[in-house]
Amino acid sequence: MTSLSPRPLVLMYHGVDHVPADRDPYGMFVTPAAFRAQVEQLLESGFVPVSEDAYLAALAGGPALPRKAALITFDDGYVGVGEHAVPVLASFGLPSVLYVPAGLVGGASVWLEPRHRHLLMAGEDLVAVHRSGMAVAAHGFDHQDLTTLSAADLRRHTTEARAELEALLGEEVRTFAFPYGTHDARVREAVRAAGYRAAFAVHDGAGDFAVPRVDVNATDSMLSFRLKLRRSYPALRRALGRAPAVRRMAHDLLSRAPGDEHGESSLAGAR
Repeated sequence: MTSLSPRPLVLMYHGVDHVPADRDPYGMFVTPAAFRAQVEQLLESGFVPVSEDAYLAALAGGPALPRKAALITFDDGYVGVGEHAVPVLASFGLPSVLYVPAGLVGGASVWLEPRHRHLLMAGEDLVAVHRSGMAVAAHGFDHQDLTTLSAADLRRHTTEARAELEALLGEEVRTFAFPYGTHDARVREAVRAAGYRAAFAVHDGAGDFAVPRVDVNATDSMLSFRLKLRRSYPALRRALGRAPAVRRMAHDLLSRAPGDEHGESSLAGAR
């Protein structure tokens, strides 16, 4: 296996739905209209969305990806992704990957405060979206921070989670996304040893088993979304992170979606 160079753009979404601000304090839910506009912008900008199959084949030394390849991913498995995002992607014939906590299939986002929880897809929903062209992969067992777990618990969140999803889908589960984006060397090795071929983080990358992603959230305007499509965005985000006041100013200028009532988004407690 070899690292991809240049790496494709990897976008990370959570929910796609109509959710009022008081039920979405972390700005996780992009509206269906905003999602469609973002997909259209992605294509108009020359990006070529690729499948998990194509990504992993290129990672293993197979056919190279397009120069402006993009991988569209979703974390958690909210029902609105099946109801709203899948039809948009299907209308363009685009692939994507959905990361779900195997122990919460058919449940809710119980890692959030009760009033901020939302329903997650049931098993039959996951089978249906998988048949529509959305790969389904692992996001731990019940959305715990893997860096806090014992070796035995890590096996539950990696090996056992994989086995449960494979039993549901009837095929191999090949990639993993870290809950909250948190990982360390021990966790990355546990994921690799469980048989996954690649894993995805959020902003902090570490090779093929912690590939960084660009988060898209409820407060993104089209201007901020276009900025996030630029290869320079991760470096810009790191620079702004070292200057919080400048970052807040940039957020206010760029990331207020028209007509959106959300305040500044912070996914730190929600991913």
